[in-house]
Amino acid sequence: MANDGSTTPPSLATWAEVDPARFPFDPVEVPALVRTVPPAVGQSDLWAWTEAVSAVLCDRFGPWAYRWYWAPDEWRQWDWISSFPPPAEAPTLAVDSLLAWRRWLEGVAERFDRFLPLLDPVKAARPGDLAATWESAVADLMRLAVAPVADDDSWQGWCRMVLRWLLTATGVPAETAETLVDTAVDKRFDDWVPLRASDVADVAERLTRDVLSLAGIEPAAVTDNWPDSWPQSWPTWRATNTTGHG
Repeated sequence: MANDGSTTPPSLATWAEVDPARFPFDPVEVPALVRTVPPAVGQSDLWAWTEAVSAVLCDRFGPWAYRWYWAPDEWRQWDWISSFPPPAEAPTLAVDSLLAWRRWLEGVAERFDRFLPLLDPVKAARPGDLAATWESAVADLMRLAVAPVADDDSWQGWCRMVLRWLLTATGVPAETAETLVDTAVDKRFDDWVPLRASDVADVAERLTRDVLSLAGIEPAAVTDNWPDSWPQSWPTWRATNTTGHG
C-alpha cells in the first residue's frame, strides 16, 4: 500500500516488509502525521480513523507502519470489541503505539542480526552445529514474542509471525514458511493453552527438522535417549531409541 498505488493492506508476512534496516524512521515526524488525519467524531468512527492513520503512516515510513498497533504489549488498548480508546485520546495513543511497535521490531532485528549469519549452511562447521543454532534461534525468538503477552490465547499468533519472518529472512518463500511454521506450532496450541518450556523445545525441534530437510541437510545422529515415560509423547526427533514424532 505504501508508495506503489496499491489499495491492499500489506500482509507483513515476510521480514522484508518489517525489517527496520530497510525503512528509515524519524519519530519526530509521527505526531504531525497522525494529526493530518481528521479526528474521529465518535466511537463508531474509530475504525475508519485507524485505517486512515495506517495509510498515512504506511505511505511515509513503509509497510511495517501500517500495523502501528501490533506491538504485543500495546494491543489491549486497541481492542475494537471492548476497550477502544476514547476519540480524544486516540491520536496520542497512536503515536505511542507506533513507537512501541518500532522498538519491538528493532528488538527482533537485533536477534536476527545475531542469528542469521550462523544459520548459513555454508558457514556451519557441521550439520549438528547448524541444527543446534536453528533450535536456539527458534527458541529465543519464541521467548521474545511471548514475553509481553499475558493472554494464553494470543501468544500463538506472535510466535507464528516472528518465526515466519525468520524463515523468510533466510530465503524460504513466504508460503513455504507459513506451512512449516503452522506445522510446528500446530493446533495443539490453538485453545487457551499456556506456553511451557517443553513446548518451546518441541516447536524448535520440529521447525529445525523441517527447515533442514527442506534444504536437504541431514544432521548427524546424536545419542539422545529419552525415557518412555517422557510426558505427552514428546521424544526429541534426534533420539536414537525412538522413532520421534511428526
